[in-house]
Amino acid sequence: MLKNKKNAIIFSIFAMLLWGSAIPLIKSTYLELGILRSETGLKILTAGIRFFMAGIVTLILYRLTGTNKKDYPPINIKFVIILALVQTAIQYIFYYIGLSNTAGVKSAIIQATNAFIVVILSAILLPGDRINPNIIIALILGTAGVFITNTGTSSTGSSISLTGEGFIFIATFFNALASILIRKYGKGQNPFKLTAYQFLIGSGFLIIIGIITAERTIPMTSKGLLMLSYGAFVSAAAFSIWTIVLQYHSANEFGVYKLFIPIFGSILSVIFLGEMFTKRLLIGMILVLAGSLILNLSKKEAKKNPREF
Repeated sequence: MLKNKKNAIIFSIFAMLLWGSAIPLIKSTYLELGILRSETGLKILTAGIRFFMAGIVTLILYRLTGTNKKDYPPINIKFVIILALVQTAIQYIFYYIGLSNTAGVKSAIIQATNAFIVVILSAILLPGDRINPNIIIALILGTAGVFITNTGTSSTGSSISLTGEGFIFIATFFNALASILIRKYGKGQNPFKLTAYQFLIGSGFLIIIGIITAERTIPMTSKGLLMLSYGAFVSAAAFSIWTIVLQYHSANEFGVYKLFIPIFGSILSVIFLGEMFTKRLLIGMILVLAGSLILNLSKKEAKKNPREF
């Protein structure tokens, strides 16, 4: 079904909606389970439970999609462990702590810088990737957008904290680094097995750290369990949809749909968390999205007329 371009676009946007919904979901889960800002251990433990469940769901999808019947080389366990540490364990320790200390709208906009970080890391770590003038313009716009978002007076807070906005940016950096590692070392690997195993191994680290550092057990409720289950579904389903789409369509062409993640994340934060969307946040988002759009267009241009800087 996803070979059809129209269907692929619809499902891609749906995947971005799922990813965008993770922001208000995590903050709402904290409220439902009574997890306080100071209870770092419980936040990490919550992340571990979610991604353990996501690993199980991804394995189920792996069986349902039939990719278990295709020929793939054996999974590189060393790479899986590294990816589990970078993409699941380290990223989500910073993300779950940072999200509890900053507004969901601001977090969504900061996460949109992922595309810019990927470009910079690609130029450093992948010899074939180059930076052209359009990419420089995109980076300037994106940086300006994040600066405007996090300065000035607004109802979402005018100060920048290391454990809030800082941790969200660090988590975004590790997410971008994981993307580079997958591009460099994950070629030919079964994407579902790779993701499922790194979810399971990464969640193991999170659960162990959470248990050691938590001062009490998670006061689990039926609603809280439902929220964690939805979070697992978000990670497994969104990745699966996106992976299948990229099997049939150009990553450069469909990369533009990732611009919907901060849009959905901001809108859902306003709706479900009651946050205010100020003019400053709007300007910041427009700049970041404009930079991301130019970035996606520049990738196509770079392939046709590469100019190295």
